[in-house]
Amino acid sequence: MDGAGADIRLLSLERGESEARLALSDGTVLELASASLPPDLPACGDVVPPALLAALHEAALRKRIARRLFRELDRRLRTRADLRARLLAADFPPGPVDEVLDRFAETGIHSDRRFAEAWCRDTLRAKPVGRRLLADRLARSGVPSDLARTVAAEQLPADDEAELARTAARSWWRRQRGEADARALARGQRFLIGRGFPPGTAGDAVRATAPGRGVDGGEPA
Repeated sequence: MDGAGADIRLLSLERGESEARLALSDGTVLELASASLPPDLPACGDVVPPALLAALHEAALRKRIARRLFRELDRRLRTRADLRARLLAADFPPGPVDEVLDRFAETGIHSDRRFAEAWCRDTLRAKPVGRRLLADRLARSGVPSDLARTVAAEQLPADDEAELARTAARSWWRRQRGEADARALARGQRFLIGRGFPPGTAGDAVRATAPGRGVDGGEPA
């Protein structure tokens, strides 16, 4: 190992298709993306200029951040805000963290939009809910409000939302006892509004599926 203040030399370079590994004379081993290797990298045995050495360390740091991100995403899909908080808690500096998160979004590996789309699909497969519930839950999880509303509308078009409201209404009626009177209709509408459906859509769905009086052929739901 070189003494304090001594020049640092490149001892070896192993370059693969996606990753590179550099050994330095101070005992440091850097692993970074092959695409991050600078074109003016010195030959093995030569001194690495200080500015270039700093750039190599920064590239290696970004590689460590990317690896941590992939581990987090392997466990579960997360919002950008959640991922950023976890990386900062792991003592990664904010600047490089934001750079890597931006890169993930640019390349389509991960973004709040991808998170929101996948979350909406999973939620809609699990139970019938309306756009407002989707958008509100996404916003609470850290997705920007405008994006949350946009994705909710894309994943649940108006016609599909109306059909889901009727599905939810049928399920609600099956759990009720008594007549489908005005009071029951109001309760059903409140239930659907609580599921995120617009008041008008909720009211239409409850009336359309009411036992003995709906447009579904008059059969009990």
